[in-house]
Formats: sequence, structure tokens, C-alpha cells
Amino acid sequence: MQVVDEALSRRAFLKLSAAGLAAAGLSSRAVAEEIGTRGAPTRPLMLRSASVELLLDAEDGVPFEYRLRKSGVRFAGEGLGEALRATVHCKEPFGFATVTVKPKGSRVSGNAVDFLFTAMYAANAPAADFTLRYALEGATLRLTLEDVKEREGFEFISLVMPSIVTVHEREEDTWLAHGDAGGDLVALRDAKAGKLKPNTFWGEINGILPVIMTGHSGAVCVQETTAFMDGTLLSIVGDAPNRRAMMGTTKVHRVDGIACFDMNLGREAPKSCGGKATPNMLVEQKSAVRLDFLEPEGGTKLTWIDGAKLVRTRMPPIPNHFYDDKFIYGIRTDEPTFPKPSATFERAEEMIREMHALTDGSPQLVHVWGWQFRGKDTGYPAVNVVDERIGGYDGMMRLMERAKPLNTTVSLSDNYDDAYRSSPAWDEAMIARKPDGDLWKSRNWTGEVSYIQGLAKYMEGPGVERIRYTIERYKLPGTIHVDVLSYFAIRNDWDPKKPASGIRNLYEGRYRILKEFKKHGVDVTSEGLRYPYVGKMSMCWYAGGPAPCPFGGRPVPMLPLVYRKSTTWGRAGNRGDLPLLLMMFYGEAQHSIFNGDASIAQRLDSFYLAMVPWFRQHMLNIEDFERTGEKTVTRLEGAGNHVDIDWEKKSYSMTLDGAEVARDNTTFCPLGNDRIAMYSVTDGPLTATLPAGWNPKEIAASVLFLDRKETAAFTLADRKVTVQMVARRPAMIYRTKAIAITKTTTEADPLRG
Repeated sequence: MQVVDEALSRRAFLKLSAAGLAAAGLSSRAVAEEIGTRGAPTRPLMLRSASVELLLDAEDGVPFEYRLRKSGVRFAGEGLGEALRATVHCKEPFGFATVTVKPKGSRVSGNAVDFLFTAMYAANAPAADFTLRYALEGATLRLTLEDVKEREGFEFISLVMPSIVTVHEREEDTWLAHGDAGGDLVALRDAKAGKLKPNTFWGEINGILPVIMTGHSGAVCVQETTAFMDGTLLSIVGDAPNRRAMMGTTKVHRVDGIACFDMNLGREAPKSCGGKATPNMLVEQKSAVRLDFLEPEGGTKLTWIDGAKLVRTRMPPIPNHFYDDKFIYGIRTDEPTFPKPSATFERAEEMIREMHALTDGSPQLVHVWGWQFRGKDTGYPAVNVVDERIGGYDGMMRLMERAKPLNTTVSLSDNYDDAYRSSPAWDEAMIARKPDGDLWKSRNWTGEVSYIQGLAKYMEGPGVERIRYTIERYKLPGTIHVDVLSYFAIRNDWDPKKPASGIRNLYEGRYRILKEFKKHGVDVTSEGLRYPYVGKMSMCWYAGGPAPCPFGGRPVPMLPLVYRKSTTWGRAGNRGDLPLLLMMFYGEAQHSIFNGDASIAQRLDSFYLAMVPWFRQHMLNIEDFERTGEKTVTRLEGAGNHVDIDWEKKSYSMTLDGAEVARDNTTFCPLGNDRIAMYSVTDGPLTATLPAGWNPKEIAASVLFLDRKETAAFTLADRKVTVQMVARRPAMIYRTKAIAITKTTTEADPLRG
């Protein structure tokens, strides 16, 4: 293989960050000396809007400085003193080169400038022409890759822009924040050198919340990487007092054909690397990133919160509110490795009835996992056989019907990514290919190794009919869970006959699955929360995080601040423990997959300790956040709404409308408009505050049992109601005695009904 590079070989090329240069043997002090700084441009070019003046260095086609016109605050642009670098590919003789590129000219049109580049593979060997566009509108700058024209025998792969905006710790109150793993914040004076860690599967793609920020002197710059396969780069270089933080991006035109990828084959499995036969697939989405500047007015200093609120304003609304008040959980019925089923359909009905009785008839959404063929992860992509060990097709239909009077929707968990050779619907032509050209053989989840389907070609073929069949055969009740679908939002298929980048598989495969189900009135939920699904999917099983911050920062609730009213998500868990502090901090539901022998205590804890407060919390935007030592306060919209956490003492409380509603393994929170849910993991008195509008003289209270309700004694002082609780024995306070009587007479004996 021929590799050409002006300075470094492509595989040895280190993106300029402290971590990268340290790997080459340079200390952080040497890094600060090595990278240099950018001097004033000899060929300046100015773009000006009502809010921002952007001074560009036309010699390199990079930003030099941004000046906010009202406040006069300035942000440095490219801070490494380096020209841009592009990666190009030569087909014959086969090779790649990462080369310095400088514009050969520019065009200015209104508030936009196009820099015209030609990337040379080698001397006298032009590989590709492309345009880098800077378009300034108000306080927003958009950077896009335009008009890529590849010369005969060459391909353009990517352009690295590691430093679009730079801040220096000597500037006043300099900080940086990022949305990866939920959100982290650090003052630059306290930060350590490093860079955002590449994702295991997607590298520089920040798939959850591709938002990074810097700020100083009360002003903020927000970067949002809006192209789904572009990289999000954030790094710190240098030592005190000369540390610099830089925001940047990798603009990707083609998927790198010789890169190595983690194919989710297990921690010890080697990566799959491409070679001469691996196609450099077109991404098929315009490379784009945007910068937004916020400047202080009237002496008010802006923070990451203001930047996150700005991003929130352009997030799409949640598509479906069906999940807002549902206790959502799965029941794991069967797997081939189980000597007997974990739960038959009859046992699933018992579990639903138990929760119906002990939650006072609250709505449930239950997904059946492992219903097909021989249990979980068997039979795909066929879905025509229901496991006989758990009750077969007739048992499934009975469960769905009998759950309806229990205020419960029973649906299925399906999977469109995995396929098995033993399946009657096995079709090798539908299987994706790895970079080395082999079939994408995945992992053994429950007894047989799966293969990964290429969803773009699958949805051009049998996928549409499978959706129709599933909906009609199983009488889907308006919702279904499709596992994996959102987790791998970006999944390439290197099939030489039908190559598909992650974007093609997203639009023609994954999005099409959503659209086809929607045509039949069925909404889809899935696994991981991902940026490309915001506004398209209303519920994801979990978001992930937190993770150690590479800069030594502390967690902030950036993800819920941005996404709170655009989607909902949970925190997956199958064990009895509940990470309640994290769930309160990030505003997460509890999403568990219960085995048939899961204790009623475990299930009640999930509902009362996690879900009941979440039903209220997730409807309220985050408006402010404070950290004092190990204590945090998250303030929600509306008067008197906040979540307080003492991380050292592992203590939390939630206050709504000025009244505390949850604290440390107890819940005393309004549930809907007419009830207050009371629950504690220990014996003792529990006190709730009556909501405004309730008449203390009309209230009633009941203790809930599996087969009955009993009137509960309570004491009343002003608007405080105290009930003597028994550990994990739920109680309800009702707004009126009539409501309590109605519920008691209609729902008193669910296990015998």
C-alpha cells in the first residue's frame, strides 16, 4: 500500500491535541511551545452582520477572530497556527494522503464567503476540488462543505478543522462544556489537557448530543455539529497559565475505506479494517456545523445554561405524548438457554394485574421480550412463530386483550438489525458487510451467533412486508419497541454490490422503518437516545452516562436541559437497585426488563420511587442549575420547582409548586390531578402537602393490597396530611371521598376478577 503525506504518514498523523502529541512523546509544556499561535492575517477578509464581525485569514481559509459587536467581546479563531488538512485517496496506485490545503481563491456573496481549495495527492497530482463556505447571519455562523469535485482516479475523504474557535485561560472566567455522556463543565483554569474521547463505534461522531461550548467574559460560543457523520472536536492544550481550549470539527465526505472499526463483536475482538477492495462510501449528507454567539447585556454574564437554552429553542417538539404517563417495562419471557421460561403469558398477566392493583390502576406499557420462536434473539428476521413454551399465539392474544381493562397496553419487542442462519427468513443478500468484505457476523446473544442486516437494502426488499405482517398478525396496539434501531443510528454497510453509508442506512433503512409503522398508526420506541432521532422518536430506553470527563470537569444536566420536551428516555436496569440520584439529576424514567420472578418490591420501587416523580419532572424544562461543593440544585420552570442532590451524602429531594414531593427512598407526590401517591421503603409516618384547590375536609385515603383496598387513617394539620406507612405498602390520598369510593368499587379485586 502506498501512503503519501507531506509531513507524516496518514496512520501516524496525530490530530493536534495534548493527548495526541503526548502520545508522540511531547510534554504538555512542549505542546504549548510546539503548536504556536496564529499571527494577524496578511490577507484579511471580513464578514459582518448586525451581531458579529468575523475576520478570516484568507491565506489559510480559517477564522482569525470573532468580535461581538454590542459587547466588544472577542473570540479567537484558529488557534494552532496551522493550515487545514485534507485526506484524499488515489485509486491506482492505491494510496491515501493527508495533506495541507490552502485556498486558491475566494468568492464573497453578501454575508457569505466561499474559499476554493484543491487537495493535491502529491506534487502535480490534484485529487479533489472543494469549497469551504462561511455564512454569517445574525449571531450564527454556518460552515459547510460545498461543491466537492473529485478528479479522475481520486476520491476526497475528509477535511479536519481542529480549531474553529479558541479561548485562552488568561481571558476572564474562561470555561468549556460538552454534551457528551449527559454534559460536563470545567473552568479552563482548573482543566487538564486532553480531548474528547472517540466513541467506541463511531469515532469522532458524538451521537447523543453533538454540542460543545466555550465562554469567557460573560459571552458564550456554542458549536452544534448538525451533520450526523461529521466529527465533534474539543481539546485543551498547554500548561497553566497558557492553557487553550479549542472547538473544531471533521468534515466527512466519504467513509474512510482503510479505517478500522469496532463492530460490536465483544471487548476482546479485533477491529475490522478495510483494504484495497473496501469502498470509500459517499456519506450522502452535506457536511455542516454551526456556531452561535451569545453576548452579555447589562452586566449579566452568560453561562453554559444560556447556550443550552439556545440549542433547546431549535429542538423539534416530541412527536407523541403517549408515553408521558406510562409505567413502561419489559417482561423477559424466554431464552433458549433457560431450562424453563422466565415468564409465560399467564405469568405476565399476573404481573400486570399485581401492578394494576398496587398502583391504583395507573397506566402501564408492557413489552414482551423473547416471544418469538425459542425465545429472545431467535428466529430473526422471521416473526411468524410465537414461542409455544410461553403460551403460543393464542396466549399472546389473550394477554393483550385481558390487559386492556387493566389500563395496560401490551406490545412486543422486535429487532430489525439482527438475523440468524437458522431463521426461515434467512437471506444472505440482506446481511451487511464489514470493511474487509466478510459478512457482518456479530455476537452470540442467547445461543446462536447473529448477523447484522443492512437496513437500507432490507427495507428495499422484505422489510416493508414484515412490518405489515407484524402489525396485522399481532394486532399491534399503536406502539412497538424495536430494539437496537436507535442505538446504532449510524451503521455502515460495506457490501460491494449495495454499499450504504450510515446516512443511507439511516434514511432508507431506519427512518423508513419508523415511516412504515406510522403508515399503519403504530409508533416506534427503541433503545439508545441518539441525536438523529430527536423529533422522530418519542421514547428511548436509555441515554447513557455519565462518564469521566477528559478535562476533569463535573457533570451538568445539559442533555435534559436541551432535550426535555423533544423526547423522553429512561435508565435501563434489571437489578433491584435504582440509581435514583442519577435519575433525578438527568430526569430519567426507569426502564427495566423484569424476569418472571422479579419481586413485587423491586417493581413497586421502580414505579413509586422513580416513575411517579418522573411523571411530573419530565414535563418541566430546566431553567437553572447550581453546584456548591458536592451539592447541586436543578431549578425547573414554574415557581417552586427544583431537584436538590447532596452527592456526598447520597441524598435527594424533589420540590414541586413549593412543596416537597420526594426524598430519599420515599415518595409523597401528586399522581394526576386527584391522587397523591404515598410510598416508603421503611416503616414510619410520611407527610404530603395537599395541592392547591384541594379541600382538606373532602380528602380520603386508602392502603393498597393485591386483592383489596383498606381505608387508611391519617392526620391533618393545616394542609399537611400524614399517613403511617408500612414498608413498601403503597397508599393513596384522594382528592374526594367520592373518587376513593369509585376506584374501590371498580378496581378492588383485580386478582380475582
